[in-house]
Amino acid sequence: MNLLTLDLGTKTGWACGAGENLFAGTWNLSTAREISEAAKARLDRRCDPRINRLFDHVRDIVWRIKPKFIVFEDVQFSTFTCQTQLWSSLRAAVWLANTAYPMATFECVPVTTLKKFTTGQGSATKETMRRCVETHFRLNSTLDFKKLDDNAIDALALWVWAERNLSRTP
Repeated sequence: MNLLTLDLGTKTGWACGAGENLFAGTWNLSTAREISEAAKARLDRRCDPRINRLFDHVRDIVWRIKPKFIVFEDVQFSTFTCQTQLWSSLRAAVWLANTAYPMATFECVPVTTLKKFTTGQGSATKETMRRCVETHFRLNSTLDFKKLDDNAIDALALWVWAERNLSRTP
């Protein structure tokens, strides 16, 4: 089953594919300097470049692999209004990018649910998540864990969750 899983953020972790054809990485949607310059021009309030870049990445993958599901981590907390607005915009970009292949179904997984599924603890650390994900994929030679950051690790954890929990979905 083809899946696209996303850990949304300025550095968006992604995993896509099925079985032996599984790929993962991180898209750096913007540099700190670009974010600062966008804020000075008030583009962060009107046309944040991270949103367009995420849209383009997701649309390209959707066109290529035609995923059955697009799954993202459901962050249900934020500290600042701008953070909440960014999360909302990133989600909207993913939803809109799917219009190219509207057969994909969306699913979101709360952070604590993903951590508990992956490690057995809802408050697991990033190191514990990495260890558990690496253990799960130890036989998959296509993934180079030395090159994957925490965002890509979370996307892989989402991929495992989706494969296990959504594979029975018609």
